Amino acid sequence: MDIKNEVLFTSKQNDEEYDEFEKRLEEFIKDADNFNLDDNGTSYGNDNDDENDDFDFNFDDEESSNSQESDDEDDTEKEMKKRIRANIHEDTSDWTDEDWEEAAWEAMTDEELDQLYPTNEFEQNTSLSMKVEILKPSKNPQEELNKLVGCEELKQRMEELVALTQFNKKMRRAYPDKKRHQISLHSIFYGRPGTGKTTVCRIFGGLLKKAGILKLGHVVVCDRGTFIGTLWGDEERSVTSVLEKAKDGVLMIDEAYTLYGENEKDPGRNVLQQMMTTLADESKRNMAVVLCGYKEPMQKMLDSNPGLESRFPNRFEFKDFTLNQLLEITQLRVKEYGYSFSKAGWARYKEVLIMAYKTRDEEKWGNARFVANQLERIYLQHAVRCMKQNVSKRSMLILTEEDIVPIPVARSERRRVGF
Repeated sequence: MDIKNEVLFTSKQNDEEYDEFEKRLEEFIKDADNFNLDDNGTSYGNDNDDENDDFDFNFDDEESSNSQESDDEDDTEKEMKKRIRANIHEDTSDWTDEDWEEAAWEAMTDEELDQLYPTNEFEQNTSLSMKVEILKPSKNPQEELNKLVGCEELKQRMEELVALTQFNKKMRRAYPDKKRHQISLHSIFYGRPGTGKTTVCRIFGGLLKKAGILKLGHVVVCDRGTFIGTLWGDEERSVTSVLEKAKDGVLMIDEAYTLYGENEKDPGRNVLQQMMTTLADESKRNMAVVLCGYKEPMQKMLDSNPGLESRFPNRFEFKDFTLNQLLEITQLRVKEYGYSFSKAGWARYKEVLIMAYKTRDEEKWGNARFVANQLERIYLQHAVRCMKQNVSKRSMLILTEEDIVPIPVARSERRRVGF
């Protein structure tokens, strides 16, 4: 078949077949003698019988089921090709199976894709139960990129990288015999907390998905704690599981420099080494790995490991926001809820932000994250006031001076002169 049916099966399952499968599964588990259940109802295979680790469920009407499945697959393929041709105005006569598969992914609806996204939690068959955060890609990545406050150089370089990957794809179709550019999507994001690294990762995944470079474009967010376990070999199993989870999307490792400890026996080094081995495999180009963290320790990690540095050719620096940019971010965030400041309220808010900005500890300053936290406190105070005063409908959308309650901020230590 021209289109891989496993991509599409989630949106075309046969309800009757599934119900029959579920019924037979319940009967099998109930009657099986080689299964034990713990207090939570979780089933475990018999350790003394490796042959029972895998089970094969067969239906009496298997032949009929396979025939029906084949018919469903043909209908699915026809429907998908119809949707593809409706959105692609070019000659598809010389398209390869790979071209059709990529186009099929691009033609899938958001509802179909939702069924393919990984869940936020997953467990390994180890001593670990790992938790990672899964972020769906931006639906309108270019629009969100354009709306970012500041980051002009970052926007330009991000667009250039995506344009090159798109050009490479177009060249492959136009001139299949020509040598293509070897493009690496793996990147380094330098920056302090709150400078927009996670936000840009979501946009990056969305841009690559829209360009047809990554099939899903989701972002798997993890850190050192995701990989380091308590038993020997946990790191290797963790890396394998995380990479599988990030397939066709973006793997974001926050504070990645913590994986490269000073001690040569630091288990984090095993994580990086295994990661490098995987990235060196030409067949593993179906994801983008992004290492994030403070610039100085990140650069130190790269300088100490030339092999790692060569795997991440794309560098993006996220600079601290200026005071004016933070005020602009404030207005954008407030508008998302339909709020606006009263004249006195805006003057009071600026006083609070200016004081926090001037006395900040630059190493601990939260940038846009501080603004988000400050606004959350304001929204809470605003809600309490509105309920107590029983304000008018129009006043519910006005943030006043009474609502501006400063939150704590990490302040820089200034030496006092004299006694």
